[in-house]
Amino acid sequence: MKKWISALTVMCCLCACTPALKSAVKNGAIAPSFNDTLLTDDYLWVRGLGAANPAHTTDSQRRIMSREAAIAHAYQRATEILYGAQLESHVQVVDALSVGSTIDSSAEGIVHQMELVSTEYLEDGGCTVIMRLSRQRLKQAGLDPEAAQ
Repeated sequence: MKKWISALTVMCCLCACTPALKSAVKNGAIAPSFNDTLLTDDYLWVRGLGAANPAHTTDSQRRIMSREAAIAHAYQRATEILYGAQLESHVQVVDALSVGSTIDSSAEGIVHQMELVSTEYLEDGGCTVIMRLSRQRLKQAGLDPEAAQ
């Protein structure tokens, strides 16, 4: 019985140490360095970041919208990794602030099957999320992220 408990304890420790994306938040703000994507044997891990709109008057509004922006950003990253990306950007900068920037999100197919693993909020109402997609599902869909990189 003791051997079985010891083996179970070792397995739990190994599962807890499985590589995944680490937090991008340090002291309530974006950390100085972090990874946006990680490809392990089992998952494609993707981080999304969303900023809070200062025009929103409540913490709830800022958190909800920054979370939605972070999820859309994670979908975008996953799509870029799986399918590549042709990007065209138009951003107007006024007094060192980006204005007129929008995010349109549409996730279909395999990207829509991503699992939200964690959500962290920043002190300013921004948000970072970590999402993952099973390598088994990618394989079933005929996608190989390693070949796309």
